[in-house]
Amino acid sequence: MTTRPTSRWIAVAFLLLFGSIEAQAQSGVTPEEYRQRRAVLMLKMEPNSVAIFKARDVSVRSNDANYQYHQETNFHYLTGCDEPKSYLLLCPEGVQVDTVTNAKEVFFLRPKTHSAAGESLGLEGAQLQLGFAVVLQASELLGFAKRTLQGKKILYYYPSIPDVVYDPLMEKRSILSREVKSELQAAFPGLEIKNFFAPIAEMRSIKSPAELALLQKAIDATITAHVEAMKSCEPEMYEYELQAVIEYCFAKNGAEYQGFPSIVGSGPNSCILHYEANRRKMHNGEVVVMDIGAEVQGYSADVTRTIPVNGTFSQAQREIYEIVLRANEESIKEFKPGASPITPTQKAYDIIAEGLMKLGVIKTKAEALAYYMHTLSHHIGLDVHDLAPSGKPYAPGMVLTDEPGIYIPEGSPCDKKYWNIGVRIEDDVLITAEGNRVLSAGAPRSVKDVESLMKKKGLGNANIGDR
Repeated sequence: MTTRPTSRWIAVAFLLLFGSIEAQAQSGVTPEEYRQRRAVLMLKMEPNSVAIFKARDVSVRSNDANYQYHQETNFHYLTGCDEPKSYLLLCPEGVQVDTVTNAKEVFFLRPKTHSAAGESLGLEGAQLQLGFAVVLQASELLGFAKRTLQGKKILYYYPSIPDVVYDPLMEKRSILSREVKSELQAAFPGLEIKNFFAPIAEMRSIKSPAELALLQKAIDATITAHVEAMKSCEPEMYEYELQAVIEYCFAKNGAEYQGFPSIVGSGPNSCILHYEANRRKMHNGEVVVMDIGAEVQGYSADVTRTIPVNGTFSQAQREIYEIVLRANEESIKEFKPGASPITPTQKAYDIIAEGLMKLGVIKTKAEALAYYMHTLSHHIGLDVHDLAPSGKPYAPGMVLTDEPGIYIPEGSPCDKKYWNIGVRIEDDVLITAEGNRVLSAGAPRSVKDVESLMKKKGLGNANIGDR
């Protein structure tokens, strides 16, 4: 069995291969970098094995209209291809393509097509733009895979075969993966089928300079959106009006998507963690939580700010806000190479619990879980909750969120002045060799800075002559 490189080894390898962040800032991820990722992944494959990766299918929104296409992120990570009906086959020992060609990687996709949606990449495009040496039509995959699997011991398949389909009429669950695996193993005796999640998660947790440049561009667009939303916010606006300002700033700054549905929750909605409706009118004396993230070439930011709708925090709002801000600032200090994720998590919880006890909202530290009910951090990248090995110490090149929060819904057993105050402050943090760098520091956090900015007019205001 081949040894698996550690996160530290991968970080060093990426830096040696791809150079500085500045050198990659304009070019994005290159075909050579995708090729190197595939080479690293093949080092993690066991002898006599094959890996097959499948592009995401198109999803129907209604009738003949599809949802905007978004590639399966591991497929994008390894290929750079953003088309459906595409496949990647990897075989470290090589496979015989024809009488003269032996290849370790073969890419399959549709021939070039012209449709109402535009022109597809085609086989030649996959060679020229994606850098694949061997490209075959997608229709050839089945026969090619059957030949390749003869005598192989392991098939890595990702995304994994769907495990369960539920039939509500018969109240029956069909275990598809068992049936498919059984048929494959009958056709190829001794073949072991494995999910390839863990090795890819380890690789994706360390960002290359090109990835960091794309993440920073997405974060910068998100910072701009927060600034304009703060300037635009005023009582009697609707949440969707702020959402419109936010998502305009995303598009204006080159983002192709939102990394996730924008969360703009005011008043009671500020206490709903993943509120997405954004239809409520915002009123004087409330706070609004804006949890948003632009996506650039697949890489998503995730930055949250909480502001007073009228531009000035009330005393109760400020008291809660200052606890969350302190938890944010102090826990970020614990993001450093070699540190356990448990350390900043505990730091944030302790600060929040002690702060709420001091205000009289709770009596014991354990009660803080009623008002701070989510984890502190997650990785970001091609997924807003990005793949990463569980429980591993921080390493240079990791990018994570730091997002403490307090949410006190109406009816809570505390002073009513704290009801319907939800506060979350979230930043995106890069682990460096020396410690960390807050990539989202440009979005105002302090009470003073937020209130000062909100005195200005923004894109969402009717009269912007004094901007």
